Amino acid sequence: MTATARQAALLRLSTAVAAAETERAICRAVTDGLYDEALGYDFLALMLVDEATGERELVATAGPGDVPVGLRIRPGTGLSERPLLDGQLHYTPQVTHDTRYLPTRNEGSEVDVPLHVNDRLVGVLVVESNHAEAFGPDDLEILRAAADQAGIAIGRARLLAAAQQRAAEEEALRATMGDLSARLELTGLLQAALDRAVTLLNVTHGELATYDPVAEELVVVASHNVGKTDTTGTRMKIGEGAMGHVARTREPLIIERYGEWAGRSDQYAQVEFHGVLVAPLLIGGQLVGAIAVMDKDPKRRFGAADLRLLNLFAPQAAVAIENARLFAAERRRAEEQQALLATMRDLAGELELSRVLQRVLERAASLLGVTGGELATFDPARRDLVIVASHNMGTNAVGTRMALGEGAMGRVAETKEPVIIPRYQEWLGRSTKYQQDTVQSVMVAPLLVGGRLVGTIASVHSDPSRIFGPEDLRLLESFASQAAIAIENARLYTASRQQRQYFEELVLNNPVAIVTLDIEHRVVSCNPAFERMYGYAEAEVLGRDVDQLITTEEMRAEAEAYTRQALAERPVQLLSRRCRKDGTLVDVEVLGVPVVVDGQRVGAMALYHDVTELLHARQAAEAANSAKSQFLASMSHELRTPLNAIIGYSELLREVAAERSDVELGGDLEKIHTAGTHLLALINDILDLSKIEAGRMEMELEPVLVEDLLSEVTATVGPLVQRNGNHLVVEPAGAVSTVRADHTRLRQVLLNLLSNASKFTTNGTITLHTCREDGAVLFRVQDTGIGMTPEQAAKVFEAFQQAESTTARRYGGTGLGLTISRRFCEMMGGTLTVASAPGEGSTFTVRLPAAPPAEWVAP
Repeated sequence: MTATARQAALLRLSTAVAAAETERAICRAVTDGLYDEALGYDFLALMLVDEATGERELVATAGPGDVPVGLRIRPGTGLSERPLLDGQLHYTPQVTHDTRYLPTRNEGSEVDVPLHVNDRLVGVLVVESNHAEAFGPDDLEILRAAADQAGIAIGRARLLAAAQQRAAEEEALRATMGDLSARLELTGLLQAALDRAVTLLNVTHGELATYDPVAEELVVVASHNVGKTDTTGTRMKIGEGAMGHVARTREPLIIERYGEWAGRSDQYAQVEFHGVLVAPLLIGGQLVGAIAVMDKDPKRRFGAADLRLLNLFAPQAAVAIENARLFAAERRRAEEQQALLATMRDLAGELELSRVLQRVLERAASLLGVTGGELATFDPARRDLVIVASHNMGTNAVGTRMALGEGAMGRVAETKEPVIIPRYQEWLGRSTKYQQDTVQSVMVAPLLVGGRLVGTIASVHSDPSRIFGPEDLRLLESFASQAAIAIENARLYTASRQQRQYFEELVLNNPVAIVTLDIEHRVVSCNPAFERMYGYAEAEVLGRDVDQLITTEEMRAEAEAYTRQALAERPVQLLSRRCRKDGTLVDVEVLGVPVVVDGQRVGAMALYHDVTELLHARQAAEAANSAKSQFLASMSHELRTPLNAIIGYSELLREVAAERSDVELGGDLEKIHTAGTHLLALINDILDLSKIEAGRMEMELEPVLVEDLLSEVTATVGPLVQRNGNHLVVEPAGAVSTVRADHTRLRQVLLNLLSNASKFTTNGTITLHTCREDGAVLFRVQDTGIGMTPEQAAKVFEAFQQAESTTARRYGGTGLGLTISRRFCEMMGGTLTVASAPGEGSTFTVRLPAAPPAEWVAP
């Protein structure tokens, strides 16, 4: 299809997506729009993530097949999960080669594109083709654009739906709260709150109860059409009935059939309602009461929408109910808060940890009007408390350690709950480390930051008539939360200062040249090693462009490109050259990393390591290795000719010895012949490897008849296979007729693989299998021999390596055959790989390009 047709298809897609109003309509518009002849995609699916289960739900498809909408795919399976793990587009040229592939109608290629809504991954667009490697860069760009457009449209639809729903609810709640806030008389307020809830949820019954903290009971204070008589005044224990259950759990409750519910109260044995919905009335986690709505219609089922609406109403109603009670208490607390804020303001100006700890304790004692106190911090390494501050306790216990659970502070540290001890001298849990008779009343609170234990603070009083109560504890807890933050800030400041000093020393004393840059490539700081390497003083480089400073005109463009890459949050590592102040060049290894603070890119850090000596050493080593390879490659004739003469003469003399029936001489000549042949094979391997390394090995690539090649190889290797009692199985080449290769080198490779299989297999089976796969011809040599571990298989292709030393001693060999074979395969445009397991044998696979039929001309 033409580019014009593709553009028209994309325009139709954009129009359809823009016109869709609902989330699912948008998904259908995307799949239908992409399933256009001009685009050429065979199947499309759009899946959205269920946030509750993590499953992908199929919401729209286009293309052939019976894939049902609503199909769910669990996490951990399928190719389409990958974009949800990293937020990136994934292209699979051949789906059946991927381990995550789930068998489906598609065996070609697939593109999986993430869907983002406001930076949140909400789904994935799946696009399939029946052909492998079917997608190009233009397709990926189109699919990214389609996914972006879909994400924007879905986000818009979700926002619109949520806004409409919130507007309706907020209007109803606004009217309800407006009515409630206009009432000042408590009894009327309570009944009005209940009546509004009944109306808002459209139910037939309702009750409202407040919490009596002294009796620890709920009291029904308002009733709407419940029972034959007014239930106002009914009391329920915490945990009794539906409202008692909610008061205990502080969580809402839905009961579908109250008459069958095992937890119903005996006080409500005769009721006509069926469904029940109850929510706690809470203010800042503190229980105010509970509200229940009921309905007598058996078909009325309370659901998530009802619960959400009641949960929106409940806190507002709780606030309205508590306003009358809290007015006087708030005025009293305002004075306390003023004193507390003044204390915290004073503490906030102090960052030295030791002084903060002492002042925290002194301020707490003053604020609470007590005799004295102690403060302990938690040591996470030793899992105990250590007293770090003491105020007017008679005996200074600073440095004393207490185990978790020991004494009052140890108990609070263990439970993370405050405690009041009216008569400490009579308390059985007191620590033996505290024997002062002056301590009478004790109050301890934990110091917590986000639920994490920082320490504990204790206030004590010597007057036996001073009894700490709930108000004292409330004030101490208010103080403790702020004090914990002040202590933690001081601790973090001290730790930060120490860490900063550590890293400053690390950079200053580092032998590697280090420079930090801002986002404009300007130097922010540099260490002494940078000054020494480039010959600049720090004052000369600050504020200057680093690439203008240490590069020449020829190398500047490349250096600037790498700096931009490092600043773009992509680390850079390379070997390059840089220029000193005096104009001389230095070989360096450059490492550039981005500097990100609180998610914002603020600059980069560059490290320059002088590798001049390392490069010279490597060049010398490479030159020596090249000279060795050139020497060995040129010595082929000089090394082989004497050995061929030795082997030839040994064969001649062996015949003479046989004619003379000289057994002893014949045995010696056989040893000479065997040793010479072995040495010649070793030299041939070394010379082949040297030729490869010297670049003097030439390949004559031409179509090779596979059937003839297999006949040659099996005929040659037959005696060797039978020597260890093995059986050779050659599977027919079938449709494989030719392969593009060097006939001699491929024959050498196969002979080497079969020879190895014969050597490491005893009384087993060796299989030579040939097939065509993905435009290539495969030769597999499989044995049932000793096999290899993964570690052994990883180094089997290294020069002069065998699986292990014991193998070399037992089976012999130079360790060069597989190295040369792999290099031959690579020079012929192919590969040589191995799969093996100990005791299960090994499989070596040669993969070479198949020769096109047109290239082959019969002789």
